Amino acid sequence: MLKSIELPAIGLLRNGAGQTTPEEDLAATLKNLLEEKDLDRVLEDEIGLEEHLIQSARSIARRAYPADRTTDRQSATWIDHQSRAEMHRALLALYQQHVRIPADSSLANQFHPFTCRLMRELELPWERDMLRRVHASRDLSLDSLPSDPATFSAWFRSTAFSHPLYEHDLYSFVACDATREQLEWFFRMECAGEAAFDDMVALAQVGTRGEVKMEMASNYWDEMGKGKPQAVHTHLFHRLIESLDLKSPDASELPWQTLAGVNVMLWSCISRRNAFRAQGTLGAVELLAPQRCTRVVHGALRVGMKKKEVVYYGAHAIIDIGHAEGWLDHVIQPQVAAVPDSRLGIAEGLLARADASLDYFDYCLATARAMSA
Repeated sequence: MLKSIELPAIGLLRNGAGQTTPEEDLAATLKNLLEEKDLDRVLEDEIGLEEHLIQSARSIARRAYPADRTTDRQSATWIDHQSRAEMHRALLALYQQHVRIPADSSLANQFHPFTCRLMRELELPWERDMLRRVHASRDLSLDSLPSDPATFSAWFRSTAFSHPLYEHDLYSFVACDATREQLEWFFRMECAGEAAFDDMVALAQVGTRGEVKMEMASNYWDEMGKGKPQAVHTHLFHRLIESLDLKSPDASELPWQTLAGVNVMLWSCISRRNAFRAQGTLGAVELLAPQRCTRVVHGALRVGMKKKEVVYYGAHAIIDIGHAEGWLDHVIQPQVAAVPDSRLGIAEGLLARADASLDYFDYCLATARAMSA
């Protein structure tokens, strides 16, 4: 996992409490509605509620991602940061219906038409912005992408390593300059994106066959600590947070840059229409993980944290080198060989993941530096 924000860890996000109106907090309103035992009756009794919420979702999403703009960097002056945070919190509430079990929630309204409509209203402007951004940075078409599986795999690697994310200044800051306070704040941000990479791989493998499925199964087994409960990656990350006595943030406390990093993984892995994009987003995580994890370990040890406290990052600094090679050789290449048109989705997923992480890294670096200003 480099899985830091390269991983979505929904389990670490706590639901907010309290009743609220749509104007105050769309995400909180949706969470309350999704718990209704008879959502049809509620929508029938509260005349205009359904239309109002759909309009609210549409309005927020279009303010967050206007059709006449395309995101370049998260610091652009035209970005409505509040609308983006509201949109991503609401979308996360809907995505969570697809990655949980009915323990503290019945999940009875997972596929209710109203829920699906809201998801579409929130998702579409963001998705269009993501894909415009991806295509603005590279010539992505089936005519321009290498058709030979091995050559496309090499393109995938070089594209990941030439992205601005790869040598981001956050790496050297974390390794050489960050204080313990800044690193602990960074780990709290990481809570939002960690710990559910195993679920993402499980979702991504649905419908795959042969070598692709086998590699994903091997990757999943590594996430499960090869059968050793104390080595399960989710457990290792929780141990990190607990050993440092940190508190995972509520989704309402997180900026859109963090939430978008979670949502892009869920967007790619939940919907079957994005199955090839999921192979790209997960591949991006594996390729870009080792370098960042190595820098995080260096920074943690420098400020006096114990090696056993950051074993999660230490393990991924090594493990994900093999995962990256395995993904290129046994997921990307055979998938392209079997379905040549999958190249476009895989390429889009790679760049969408890298762009989302770039926004997150930019935000983390700027915010951490401001803490010592």
